[in-house]
Amino acid sequence: MLLKDGFENVVGVDPSIRLLRFARSRLGRQFCPIIGVAENLPFKPGSLGAVITCFSLRDVVSLEGSLDEFARATRRGGALAVVDIGKPDSGFWKAVIGFYISHVMPVLARFSIRGRTSGNPFKMIIPTWKRLKTNEQVSDLIEQSFGPCALKGFLLGGLVVFEADRFSVWKDVLR
Repeated sequence: MLLKDGFENVVGVDPSIRLLRFARSRLGRQFCPIIGVAENLPFKPGSLGAVITCFSLRDVVSLEGSLDEFARATRRGGALAVVDIGKPDSGFWKAVIGFYISHVMPVLARFSIRGRTSGNPFKMIIPTWKRLKTNEQVSDLIEQSFGPCALKGFLLGGLVVFEADRFSVWKDVLR
């Protein structure tokens, strides 16, 4: 998608060589796979025009460390886009989404992957969702590390998109 939209180079960072090989087989030579983690990006400061993360920010060891790394590696005027599951701020909607993720999603996943893999890999979302900060807390952390952030919630806040612009923030002053 990014390559079709005019991006010249797309770098993928993931700790899984298997996933990177799969992505490379689909995307070709314009995709550069790099083994790594979000908390320790192998890029020079300000070398990236944008950082996009889809359904992975919830799995990082350090959310704050990852966001700081995104900001460090992205040049001024660059962008951050995060698409992930969300945790609504409202207690009621948080309970509804929590019930869906803990009880409904595993059942739906079991039927959709029936016979193609052993076990139910979607069950790993349950503990990551429980550790997840609320949508507003994540938005605030993005603003502190990266810059102005817009939060868009879908499916009652259970799916979120964060968009941020890389401008000077208080952490830059301390560097």
